[in-house]
Amino acid sequence: MFNLKTTLKALVYSALVLASVSAVPVSDHPSVSVSAEFPNAIEGLTPSIISGEANKLKVTFRNSGKTDLKVNLITGTIAEPDDFNNVIRNLTSYRYSTVLKSDATLILPYTIKVDHASREVGLTLVADIIDSTKNHFPVVVYNSTVTFSEPMQSWIDIQLIFLYILIAGIFGGVGMFIKGTLSPEAKKPAKKTPAMTPEEREAALEKMKVLDEDWIPEHHKKSPRVTKRR
Repeated sequence: MFNLKTTLKALVYSALVLASVSAVPVSDHPSVSVSAEFPNAIEGLTPSIISGEANKLKVTFRNSGKTDLKVNLITGTIAEPDDFNNVIRNLTSYRYSTVLKSDATLILPYTIKVDHASREVGLTLVADIIDSTKNHFPVVVYNSTVTFSEPMQSWIDIQLIFLYILIAGIFGGVGMFIKGTLSPEAKKPAKKTPAMTPEEREAALEKMKVLDEDWIPEHHKKSPRVTKRR
């Protein structure tokens, strides 16, 4: 009966014994080759894994045999770069149970999400392949060094943006309050005098005439008598 713990130990042990950079078909094994593609990998440079983030690898299987196979799972370990037997931690095992057709290619995802200090480590990934007779075969996916790096700090931070908006709003409100306190009150528009009717205008003129004559002495108001000369 298939024992998962025993198989995982066998997979890791086989990976360490094989110690190959990329998976190459081994004698007595199914004719399967496997390679891993790292995100944002640069040719000629050591692959980089961002600490604490989900690093999604593309694992490509090529079955050049004449019988169908099954990719059961992929597991892995992180070890000291100068001694792959000195395992630091085990990685998550992903079970697929996906059929790998004969003379065909299959691409499966594998995610590495580990919080680790920025430095170089040894990475081993191994796939468990099952043939038509239910036999399990470990196939190395990756067995070399990688570099852990810290995530880039983005200058776009939603919380900081909201904080800046809040501070700007507070200062804007204070500025408007100070401006309203120190600035002189706006002059009220003068009220327009309603137009006078002809009767009102005539009465006003008569009143003004009376007022204008109040200062004239009474003896000046009388018309002088004309004396006729003989």
